[in-house]
Amino acid sequence: MNVRVRPLKPSDLAAVSRIERRITGSRRTSSLVRNLRKYLATGDPGSCLAAEVEGRVVGFVVGEIRPWEFGEDREVGWIRVVGVDPDYQGKGVGRALGERLLRYFRTKGVRRTRTVVEWDAGDVIAYFRTLGFERGDGITLEMDLR
Repeated sequence: MNVRVRPLKPSDLAAVSRIERRITGSRRTSSLVRNLRKYLATGDPGSCLAAEVEGRVVGFVVGEIRPWEFGEDREVGWIRVVGVDPDYQGKGVGRALGERLLRYFRTKGVRRTRTVVEWDAGDVIAYFRTLGFERGDGITLEMDLR
């Protein structure tokens, strides 16, 4: 299968919403799309990518370069969200997206990349391991403010 990775465009947001609905089973994708629309307008467009197969958007990844993180003295790359249409999972789409984003981070001088996944998301953890990620030293802490 030929996977083409290119910058994500605002016109891709309907496809992102479709993919997210297929993955989560939820119609509540408006938050992702709203935030992504804003990020495409103000953020680093090189870190937002779409994957196409035969001209159809079948995956996306959104990354970010932060100027400092957890005591690092250099910029750190973050993978915020990745989604691949279930019909295309396991076919190299996610790998193509991840590798392209990591290559972009390297061109920007980023030496460390992070992401956060739920501890029981074995398929997501396996995906990131195929890209070379390992368990880090940090522990995620959170607090419900309701």
